[in-house]
Amino acid sequence: MLSACAPAGEPHASFMAGDYAAAFKSFAQRADTGDPTASNFMGIHYYLGLGVERDLAQAANWFERAATAANSDAQRNLGMLYLRGLGVPRDNLRAYAWLYAAAQAGNQRARAYLESAEYLITPNQMIQARAWVTERLRQGRTR
Repeated sequence: MLSACAPAGEPHASFMAGDYAAAFKSFAQRADTGDPTASNFMGIHYYLGLGVERDLAQAANWFERAATAANSDAQRNLGMLYLRGLGVPRDNLRAYAWLYAAAQAGNQRARAYLESAEYLITPNQMIQARAWVTERLRQGRTR
């Protein structure tokens, strides 16, 4: 389910080596400076319980931070959480919106899920969801 483009450097090396506690600490430092890739990895840590206790609400918070900063992996991950109601209330409109944003950014893994999500909402809701996520991303760029 989860998707991540791995950043180069120490957090990634620790993550790949299975030293999740060290990776979590390094990603947290980078995420606190606004690094969207690190924020996505924070979400992954919380979602899977790697180096930290599993907390789906925290995962959703970190994915949202990265998603609004236009990280397409986080947009896909957040869309999947909304689609399944994990850590957030199930919301087909938001699921579609975030999957749409990820797909528009070229995230190939999001495209298949987007096609499935299209069957869960009406065409008018698709238009609403696209407008909503476009505005959320615009707001994220102006912060």
